[in-house]
Amino acid sequence: MTARPEDFLLQTWKQQLDLGLRLIETMVGGAIKLREVQIEAATDAHADAVATRKSVADVSDLAQLVKLQADWTRANMEKCAAYWRDLYEVAARTQGELASRAGVQPPAAALNADSKAMFGMIDDAYRGWLDATQKFYRIPIGGLPAVNAAAEPPPMPAKPKPSRRAAA
Repeated sequence: MTARPEDFLLQTWKQQLDLGLRLIETMVGGAIKLREVQIEAATDAHADAVATRKSVADVSDLAQLVKLQADWTRANMEKCAAYWRDLYEVAARTQGELASRAGVQPPAAALNADSKAMFGMIDDAYRGWLDATQKFYRIPIGGLPAVNAAAEPPPMPAKPKPSRRAAA
C-alpha cells in the first residue's frame, strides 16, 4: 500500500488538532485549580470574619479589642501571602505543563529560582509591615502592654491651623 499525500495531510491535521485539544485541557485544568484555591480562600475568609465578629461582640475593654484586631490582621496577612503563593504555584505548574505539551522545554530551574526569590520578597515585606505596625502601635513582640487607667494617653499630634487666605 502506497502512502498518499492526503494521508500525510490527514495525519498532520489530526496531530495538530490533538495538540490544541491537549493544550486547552491543560489550561482548563489550571483554571479549575485556580478556582478551587479561590473558593477555599473565600470560604476560610468568611468563616474567620464570622468568628472574629462574634469575638468582637464579647470584648469588654480596649486592650482586648486591640489584641483581637492585631491577631486578626496578622493571621489575615499570613493567609494572604499563602493565597498568593498557592496561586503562583498553580500558574507556574500550568505553564510548565503547557510548555511540555507544546514540546518546549520549560525553564524549571528558572521557575524555582524565581519562586524562591518572590516568596522571599513577600515574606520580607510581610515581616517589615508587621515590625512597622508593632512599632507604630507600640506593641511589644509577643503581646500587648498592660493598660493602666491612670496613665496619660499619648499626646495627639497638633492639627495644622487653617489658612486665612481666601480659597481661590
